[in-house]
Amino acid sequence: MIKSCVFRHLYFQRTKRSKGVKQINAKRAGWDTNLARVKKILIIILVLNIATALAKSLWGYYSHSISMQADGIHSFLDATSNITGLIGLWFSAHPPDKEHPYGHQKFETFAAFCISVFLFLACYSVLKSSYDRLQNGLTASVTSASFMIMIVTLVINLFITSWEHREGKRLHSEILIADSAHTKSDVYVSLSVIGSLIAGKLGYPAIDPMIAVLIAGIIGKVGWGILLESSKVLTDVSRIDAKEIIDLVTKMPEVEACHAVRTRGSMNHVHVDLHIHVMPEMSIEAAHEVAHLVEEKIMDTFSEVAEVIVHLEPHIPGLKND
Repeated sequence: MIKSCVFRHLYFQRTKRSKGVKQINAKRAGWDTNLARVKKILIIILVLNIATALAKSLWGYYSHSISMQADGIHSFLDATSNITGLIGLWFSAHPPDKEHPYGHQKFETFAAFCISVFLFLACYSVLKSSYDRLQNGLTASVTSASFMIMIVTLVINLFITSWEHREGKRLHSEILIADSAHTKSDVYVSLSVIGSLIAGKLGYPAIDPMIAVLIAGIIGKVGWGILLESSKVLTDVSRIDAKEIIDLVTKMPEVEACHAVRTRGSMNHVHVDLHIHVMPEMSIEAAHEVAHLVEEKIMDTFSEVAEVIVHLEPHIPGLKND
């Protein structure tokens, strides 16, 4: 009787199968659309970062303000990270091939990792410049133009970091979230530079290289945070709580039990594999249909899931399962 009920349920579920496939295809099409949006956002931010970097670097060089030059270097690295992100997205957009059967999504993670390397290089550059300034004792020239440039670029950076982080969360993009953290550090850097300009105006020029050291610390901290997030993908850290998936799957009448759930991948591209138990008297065709139903259920519930691999096992008490 139980067997008959399950098969009848499968018959009705099979009629919904085409709808489930369409939903999965629509999800994959949505990822392509999100990728295009992420690229567009990065290009806009790239232009803004280059503009702010030029303004701060050129005026900092002209006025001999090392903290302003350091902020300009930081902004140039923002632009470099944008370019790195675009290159990473270009590679990650390629479909799976013979050499990369799981796709190219980790190129986006690698690009985020490269951003952290750029930040560490910037940290070293600023520290070296600060040391040189303390040695030669050169005094920065502080004018109203210095304040105006810093305030305008600060407003631009506040807009960038807020917009980019919001869009990164909405589109589940590692690149945008990592880059927004980079830009957020630029906000703190700019505030520190404004503080050093005020100190210089009040007759304390030694504050300038000290502020630059503080900036280097902020840059290094942000780089470390991005490095840790990238390592989660590269070391296959679990992305979804296994209990959530088990609770979801075991509510399905065709599934007797579920175990060995594993997840890995990036925030917007998670791979799931799991074992489920079905009645031993089920035909291969019926069990295969259950596996597809489980796949569709998981992908429909968790928007970040890109692939589900289901391993079928007979539900026999005392039977050793893998």
